[in-house]
Amino acid sequence: MKAIVTGGSGKAGAYVVRELVAAGYAVTNLDIRRTDGVPGDFIKVDLLDAGEVYDALAQVKPDFVCHVAANPAPGGDARRTVFANNVLSTYHVAQAAGDFGVKRFVYASSEMATGWLTTDQLPMHLPFAEEDRAITPNAYALSKYLGEVICDSLSVRYPAMPFVSLRINNVITPETYTWLADRRAHYPEGGSGNFWSYIDARDVATAFRCALEAPTTGHEVFLIAAADICIDVPLRKALKDRYGDNALSLLAADHGEYQSVFDCRKAESLLGWKPAQSWRNQ
Repeated sequence: MKAIVTGGSGKAGAYVVRELVAAGYAVTNLDIRRTDGVPGDFIKVDLLDAGEVYDALAQVKPDFVCHVAANPAPGGDARRTVFANNVLSTYHVAQAAGDFGVKRFVYASSEMATGWLTTDQLPMHLPFAEEDRAITPNAYALSKYLGEVICDSLSVRYPAMPFVSLRINNVITPETYTWLADRRAHYPEGGSGNFWSYIDARDVATAFRCALEAPTTGHEVFLIAAADICIDVPLRKALKDRYGDNALSLLAADHGEYQSVFDCRKAESLLGWKPAQSWRNQ
């Protein structure tokens, strides 16, 4: 089976490529640069150029497409640049995949698409699931959410091609677990923007493989996060320290002491995916 991974030279994309190659897929990486150590074939493509995207898919004729590419550092660019890059690239890749009869399309959405991480609002309850969203004023978050809307729309145009959107949390590689130590060092403010959650890049990779192989239809959205929080303070105390006593009423009574508030049970149920990595055993 042939798979295209866009952004396969990036932090998460490189792990997706390695996971799929190890599982027996013939993978082609579409990116603007090639990175040493990433297996498979490579085509240099500007995803903002629809012609280049179509040319690459015409060459590869993939069975599957994993769209991982996005602006890697949204905080350093103009909002318009971030928004245009993420939305247009997603539309080009998804439309081309549909036109070429790709069997399944998996989109790297973001935890930011929930909206909760970009406002002063707290969710109505913790943990929260895929249907729980806040309206966001953030250009990056909006661009990732609109990628999901694109998948909704194109699933109507291409009903034979299932779409899967993975709302990926803050990605940590085995080499960057020190970032979580920095978040712990700045408790309670540090790392609280996403309720102290994260995801190992190796778990991101298995989520993409599971999404390619699961028998879903239409367009499905999934939260993807590590099972635990990245601090060694119990969640109830952390919520009180960071947000005050009122936040405690939001938390389910049976929620685990160090359990993430991103409810990933839908991914386990429909994709057969569970996170395997934790900072506690690194």
